[in-house]
Amino acid sequence: MKDIDQFIASIHRYYSKKEDFFLLESQMHNHPASNNSFIALGSSASVKAFGNKIQLKEHGKEITVDQNPWEALQEFKRRHNDEWIFGYLSYDLKNFIEDLNSINEPLLETPDLFFFVPELLIKIDKYNNVEVLKGALEDDLSLTEIKGHVSLSQIQQTTKAAYLEKIKVAQNLIREGEFYEINLSHPLEFEFKGRAWDLYQKMKTSGPVPFGSYIKHSNFEICSSSPERFLSKKGSLISSQPIKGTVSRSDKDDQSKIQELLNSEKEQAENLMIVDLVRHDLSRIAKNGSVGVKNLFEIQSFETVHQMVSTVEAEVKEGISAVEILKACFPMGSMTGAPKI
Repeated sequence: MKDIDQFIASIHRYYSKKEDFFLLESQMHNHPASNNSFIALGSSASVKAFGNKIQLKEHGKEITVDQNPWEALQEFKRRHNDEWIFGYLSYDLKNFIEDLNSINEPLLETPDLFFFVPELLIKIDKYNNVEVLKGALEDDLSLTEIKGHVSLSQIQQTTKAAYLEKIKVAQNLIREGEFYEINLSHPLEFEFKGRAWDLYQKMKTSGPVPFGSYIKHSNFEICSSSPERFLSKKGSLISSQPIKGTVSRSDKDDQSKIQELLNSEKEQAENLMIVDLVRHDLSRIAKNGSVGVKNLFEIQSFETVHQMVSTVEAEVKEGISAVEILKACFPMGSMTGAPKI
């Protein structure tokens, strides 16, 4: 494992000047969702959205057009259908699915959407076998790892009193029937010293997950750590694995913690609400009668918590594109609560 970590770190160091560096990493080799990791470098073509301002880079040319970002992504995918494409979607793309607006100003000036065709693509399987799928590695790549120090100092943004008041408002809205379940979240801002890459490594060490990612593009970097699968498609079979229900692990009696989670009516109710929401989302692009729940209330264990995971599957109708599937299910129900709108 250490050798493969050194290999990935060496790739990052050697190609750090590339504008685009995407690492999608399966960090838990004993987890059923941890299979392959990918490193995608450079871009031969890309699509980027700031609202409906679309920036396209193709065939050595860059243009900006006005277009719905989902339509722009659909057309980009169609033009590069036989190529590997990597990227991300931001939460605010929901505003281009439904007629929604937010009074909250964005904290970061990052693209709402960014996808690209990599120049160099490396695959690492669960047995740490390395395969270059596109391009070629430099001959003088050396397997060395440089570790750096990072420090974080939180900048207070939301007081405890203000947060508790938001909880009261949410509880009243639930009583009034506005929604059944909500994810009440707020941003945290930190003063940061060090490299984002080293922060990602510390996140990985302290809490490995099946879906880790480090993204570097233009003037920003993203360090992401998630136990949850949004969507997976193999052939015509599509699956989603929402997580609702969490309990901390115990050094003394970990099994009792699992039973506590399994027996919790509250956690089961929350999980079931999102399962129903995901079933509804998948039914929009699925063959009639094909949507089903494969696993309900399965407990998966991670470094510090046990979580309740359910698996919803469906057969996709013929002629439905990958972008249409994403749009039908976006944002993931476990992130929005129920109903979505």
